[in-house]
Amino acid sequence: MEMDFTKYSVEELRELQNKIGNYIHNLNDGFVYICQVRSYGNNWKKVLTNERAVNDLCEQYDGYDGIVDVYTNNPDANISNYGEVNYIKSQEDYDKWCGASSFVTDIKNYEDRLKRWEDRENVPFHSRPTFAPMYTQEDVDVLKSKLETIGEYEKPTSIKKSEGYEESDYEGD
Repeated sequence: MEMDFTKYSVEELRELQNKIGNYIHNLNDGFVYICQVRSYGNNWKKVLTNERAVNDLCEQYDGYDGIVDVYTNNPDANISNYGEVNYIKSQEDYDKWCGASSFVTDIKNYEDRLKRWEDRENVPFHSRPTFAPMYTQEDVDVLKSKLETIGEYEKPTSIKKSEGYEESDYEGD
């Protein structure tokens, strides 16, 4: 398909370029692509609906300016990025997994800090915590009960294999 662009002004061509770019960016291929971007200490999430838009984002954050981790329900995704590409059953499973992961991290952190505070008399003075934690064991129990209410979910699984990577190399970590 050949088009004659000579009859358009530069402004009209720019407008056409923007419309086509937006159309391609917003196409929906039937899959969800959740992109976790990490760049210079900033972290954000962007949900896209087609593989081309994801690859465009990954080109922008190619390891020098940041990293993009992608979670998708497209098992055959062909994404070229510096980060991870993981398969998720659904966006609901992804949301449950994120919530559960956050609770597990918080519970472990709270329990460790509470233990350090309770054991402060048995460590050298310079290693003792200065202030008591802002949370109590009851707060930890509330987090544990919230974790139990999340329900069943399927964890993301890697669909991108790095060169030289074997699944058995990392078992037991």
